[in-house]
Amino acid sequence: MTISSWSVVILNWNRSDDTIECIQSLERAGLSPAQIILVDNGSTDNSLDHFSQVLNTSMIKLLSLSKNLGFAGGVNRGIHTALTNGAEWILLINNDTAVDLNFFQKLEEAVTEQPMWRIIAPLILYADEPDRIWSMGDRCIGPTTLTYRLFSCQPIPRHLPKYVEVDSLNACAVLIHKDVFAKIGFFDESYFMYAEDADFCWRARRAGFQLGVATQARMWHKVARSTHPHHPQRRYWRIFNQILFYRRREHLLFLPFIFLFTLVRVVFLTIDDILQGHLAVTQSSWHGWIDGWFSMQPSNSQENCG
Repeated sequence: MTISSWSVVILNWNRSDDTIECIQSLERAGLSPAQIILVDNGSTDNSLDHFSQVLNTSMIKLLSLSKNLGFAGGVNRGIHTALTNGAEWILLINNDTAVDLNFFQKLEEAVTEQPMWRIIAPLILYADEPDRIWSMGDRCIGPTTLTYRLFSCQPIPRHLPKYVEVDSLNACAVLIHKDVFAKIGFFDESYFMYAEDADFCWRARRAGFQLGVATQARMWHKVARSTHPHHPQRRYWRIFNQILFYRRREHLLFLPFIFLFTLVRVVFLTIDDILQGHLAVTQSSWHGWIDGWFSMQPSNSQENCG
């Protein structure tokens, strides 16, 4: 198994500088530009012109979408192109990331040494704290759809296992075998942003696929670059889509508990936002919670965030 049969899908939305840095990082790690599928998700800046000036666009496959389709809609176009071109494995990777020089070597080892795994993620670290974990996958809490993040915001443990099996992975960077798409389909585009990866992993596990993290394959994430951490639209989508996921996938027996859990969480978020002076975002939190539980239809425009 070599990475020559892999394709890499990168989604850009008004962040051409980050995207170019990400692609250059991938190329330094050994990826051919011909393996890259760059999806521009309806950018309204000069991203496309910038790409043509800096990148090898004669080799990179550039898909220019006429409007912002959200994360799921954007990456699905790239995944379809990769599968059409015969890719066996497809790596989805955020454009605000950079990878280690041995990134692909360690992912190749994971594919060989964990032959039952069909969805694999690297260890994702903070760009501004390069030894602190941003994401190492999630595990479910009992029989519910609620999860907890492994070693979230903690320094890399000294004796970290090479491979860690998990229940859910963050789509910031995830390597997916073509068989998964053949069996469960693509990402659900009704999630404009957030929770589409939780839903995808839930469906994959239900279909019998195993997921895991290759902790020696490492990358760094410039967290929340496309939208500010306290951007009202970002907060709205996160809360709304998490609740949408719970309502779709959780067993009816546990839904009352999930309802209370999300209510308490929004209350604590509101208190924290008020203490930090982020008053504008509190309204978005409650709008997301109310729409999620009582209408299941978003009330905010999908064009302001991506």
